[in-house]
Amino acid sequence: MEARDLAVMGGSFVGFQLLFFLGSPLLSAFITPSYRRLAPGKLTEWNSRMVSTIHAFVVGLFCLYILWFDDAVNADPVWGDPTLVKLNVAITCGYLLYDLALLACNWSTMGDGFFVCHHVAALYAYSYVLVGRVELFRRGGRTRRRLAGPYSLWNDVWALVTVSESLTQSPSPKECEPICAAATSCSSL
Repeated sequence: MEARDLAVMGGSFVGFQLLFFLGSPLLSAFITPSYRRLAPGKLTEWNSRMVSTIHAFVVGLFCLYILWFDDAVNADPVWGDPTLVKLNVAITCGYLLYDLALLACNWSTMGDGFFVCHHVAALYAYSYVLVGRVELFRRGGRTRRRLAGPYSLWNDVWALVTVSESLTQSPSPKECEPICAAATSCSSL
């Protein structure tokens, strides 16, 4: 792993922390006055989902740029110049580390063993890209799916339902099932 990749991961980790503690509260309070009335546990989850959505947007834009304009990777997915792919993967690794830290600090409200397993497995897989250029194009495709994935849509649906309800109960997956089913079928395209 190059020093630049570690610097990007560290910068990404710190950037997502700043988004969670500063950016999301300011932006959310500006977007909806209901944000200030959320319970502390809901505030944490709201800010986490906001950062997740921003991460998906940033990584998705990188993926689209790589897909459309990075001729070196598109011409030779295995041996092409992996600079932008590695940058994108390093940003994602920083995000995953931020999210693991957030889960550890807020385990009582957000803790889920499946999320931890998912994050650790993703970090393990992405470490191969950062260390040895393994499956660069395929890993880029995996991060590209974040752009249209059901979890990004679930964050949006969760936020809309949370703001519109009494602010005391979390929306259940049943309430959003039709939208999430559509998103799941679209993400497999």
